[in-house]
Amino acid sequence: MSGGQLRRNGQRPLGAVFREALGGERPAVRHCWVRAADGSAADWPGVVVAWVRGPDGWRGRVVYVVPGPEPVVVEAWVEAGNLRAAGPTG
Repeated sequence: MSGGQLRRNGQRPLGAVFREALGGERPAVRHCWVRAADGSAADWPGVVVAWVRGPDGWRGRVVYVVPGPEPVVVEAWVEAGNLRAAGPTG
């Protein structure tokens, strides 16, 4: 399958999305920061596991942790505008 092709479910292969974003380089990690939905100043740590392109743009399937006294693990589709790539050190 070519990097520009979509899968039957409309998702692009994750590696292709990252290579395109990084100018062809394959990233060492796929970690991200998720903009906190509760409006807090801190973003939440996560991992992008898939991408899909819809009529309103790209969304990532993300697993992330909402910290607190009892942290919660969330798996959800998140609009690309609410995601930012984590650098090599976070």
